[in-house]
Amino acid sequence: MHTHHHDHSHGHHHTIKDTRALKIAIAMTLTIFIAQVIGSYVSGSLALLSDAGHMLSDAGALIIALIALTMYANANQNKERLQRFTFGFKRIEVLAAMINGIILLSMCGFLIYESFMRVLFHTADIHAEPMLITSVIGLIANVISAYMLHDAHHLSTRSAYLHVITDLLSSIAVILGGIIIHFTGWDIVDAILSIGISIYILRSAFRLIRSAGVILMDSAPQGITSHDIEEVLRQVQNVLSVHDIHIWEMHPGELSISAHIIADQHFHAKVLEDARIVLIGRYQTKHITLQMEDANFSKDHGCDQCSSRED
Repeated sequence: MHTHHHDHSHGHHHTIKDTRALKIAIAMTLTIFIAQVIGSYVSGSLALLSDAGHMLSDAGALIIALIALTMYANANQNKERLQRFTFGFKRIEVLAAMINGIILLSMCGFLIYESFMRVLFHTADIHAEPMLITSVIGLIANVISAYMLHDAHHLSTRSAYLHVITDLLSSIAVILGGIIIHFTGWDIVDAILSIGISIYILRSAFRLIRSAGVILMDSAPQGITSHDIEEVLRQVQNVLSVHDIHIWEMHPGELSISAHIIADQHFHAKVLEDARIVLIGRYQTKHITLQMEDANFSKDHGCDQCSSRED
């Protein structure tokens, strides 16, 4: 009993620590974002504006992580709301990721277009000094955020840490660009850097939209099909047939499985127990809903799309 209490308070301590680290990282990231937008306006640097876009997307990711962590901490507080949202608020993270991805796509489109216009028509002069000052401030703030998040315990906080590391790298790229422009006067370096950073962000945006879309469509996660589940369940002793199989994720990594199993009525309890053990062992999930049926029930109440697939 004492050990359980200790573990719980230990987990609570990690949550408080991670929440504090996230709040500091959000404040840092938004500060850098504002500084870079101003710096970009003063210096005329598109690379700085691209990096500011990167910062905004990462501030979004950090805020999502904070929301997820706060909901994790208050999971059982609001009973009334949980009666309505019976899956909890796990999809909020996925929805926010989708919105984040769409904003990123449109922003990158604008930046790439602007960069090409500058390369082709040389429409702006770059002032390297404010560009350098702003990106150095950005780098320092990123280092502080990375330090705060580096020993995070929660999954959402660890993903936020990775975002901060990519920010840190793009800040270094902008600093190098500023130094090159300062000593050579090659303004084109700024447009090239901007295109590079935008393409890098585009990759993340596409990945975000694709993974969020797949989850929102209740698709089976990669590497698992309904046929795989059927094969696993058919190997359970006394199972005659399996149909109406559904596999989906509420949010990344949380697998849910439902299926109808046909077996002789005498074996229902045993088959149900064995099937659950096999699925938990194979897929490490406890979100399993199995409906037991005998052959007559299945014949009378079978649905149109999920006819029994007996060999």
